Amino acid sequence: MISQMTARSLRLVACLVIATAALGAQARPGATPAQRAQWLEMFARGYYPGRSGQIFVVAREGHFVIYHDPLYGFMHGSPWEYDTHIPLVLYGSPFVKQGRWKQLARQQDVAPTLGALIGAAPSASMNGRVLKTALATTTERPRLVVLVVLDAMRADYLTRYADIMPTLTRMRDQGSWFTETRINYLPTVTSVGHATIGTGTDPRFHGEASNEMFNTVTGKRQLAYDGLDPRELMTPTLADMWNIQSGGRAVIVGQGGAIRATAGLVGHGACLLNGHKMIAASYNATDGGWETNPQCFTMSDALKGLNARTAWEAAGGTWMGHDVANASRFRHSALFQKFEGEALLAVLEREAIGADEIADLVFVNMKGPDYVSHAYGPDAAEMKDELAELDRQLAKLLELAERKAGAGHAVIAITADHGQPGDPGPTGRHFFDDVVTSLNARFDPSGKAIVNYYGDPANAQIYMNEERLRTLNVPMKAVADFLASQDFYAAAFTEDEVRAASARLPR
Repeated sequence: MISQMTARSLRLVACLVIATAALGAQARPGATPAQRAQWLEMFARGYYPGRSGQIFVVAREGHFVIYHDPLYGFMHGSPWEYDTHIPLVLYGSPFVKQGRWKQLARQQDVAPTLGALIGAAPSASMNGRVLKTALATTTERPRLVVLVVLDAMRADYLTRYADIMPTLTRMRDQGSWFTETRINYLPTVTSVGHATIGTGTDPRFHGEASNEMFNTVTGKRQLAYDGLDPRELMTPTLADMWNIQSGGRAVIVGQGGAIRATAGLVGHGACLLNGHKMIAASYNATDGGWETNPQCFTMSDALKGLNARTAWEAAGGTWMGHDVANASRFRHSALFQKFEGEALLAVLEREAIGADEIADLVFVNMKGPDYVSHAYGPDAAEMKDELAELDRQLAKLLELAERKAGAGHAVIAITADHGQPGDPGPTGRHFFDDVVTSLNARFDPSGKAIVNYYGDPANAQIYMNEERLRTLNVPMKAVADFLASQDFYAAAFTEDEVRAASARLPR
């Protein structure tokens, strides 16, 4: 028979266990049902069969998963405000009104709105809407439309760093500024964002579901637009539509810091039936030059002699004390932003943009803010230097556009593909290989083979070895539940859950 003292002791231990559990729950609050429903819908909007993973994860706010590269100490991809709240500014009288608008805007709205300005027939695949609030009443059409996607440009930069970005601040104040622009899908990454902006439709339709995916046929990871091939983009872009509607007479230029940005904006060029070659190129991080797919596009002669090596050697191979003396590291500096901007200006000076009544399109990705913030974060001195250089390049671009098209004949649109988190502190960074190790230890300690790929954690997806899981008799839901129980994940969903949610979305 248990003594009264023993009984009291047991009750005390039980109370301590309950109290400890309660404290743990307070320290790590779980996702609310409303949050889980929102995130599931965001993954559903970004889901594409055969390209998306089998497990979809949401890191807790203020936490993120990275890989072992000091130049990627900060990682986006989440549904949190720092990744989903982006800027959207339209500028160019007499076509655009002046005003600050609080209506909700999406990336999907950019292409339909620019299309309305030039009189392009919308693609049936577009599910964005025209932001009529911003458009002035006029029968005129712009001769030139320039869309600039500032990679990883958080919305709050427009106010936090207004003093070092006078050009962007002037465009914001004199144009149409949509202060409540939000991304409504997951993951928030470059390839998905640029394709959504360029096509005016959800990732579930245009097919870009992540920066990297796992190819079960080859058994290897595969980058977006593998081999510089834009044909994996499953819907036309605004540039594609205008290219065909103008019979190839419109000058269309696409340029960016990576193919996953450039291709999503310009689309297919001559690799679409009845399409004509557009002028398009992206930075080559291997040799520091520029590259294109000659089947689909043509590269401006202005780029053929430009190489980043000249820039980093002129700077002595360093920037703000950092080694930038190769084509890859160079990207993580404001020197790269200057190189990007000057290369774009060289192309636009050479090409006949804004010369006639047929609207020409320039769709450009400025990759500098992304690379610098990945390495140093949104609050670093390096980021301020990057944004100051970015603004100088925007000033030159604005001057060139108005000069070549004529005053009052150009429209400039500014937005972003995603944001970037701030410093998570000493416990907020987690490594992808530790996640894989814990999954193997829990479910496959002998084979260590249940994960096919989780090499780019920004994609918020884990590509699982489904055959191995079946052999082990491990349900996918058990894997998701295990991940959701980890301190740094707020939620995890299976592909079955995401697929079912995607089917429920309105077409």
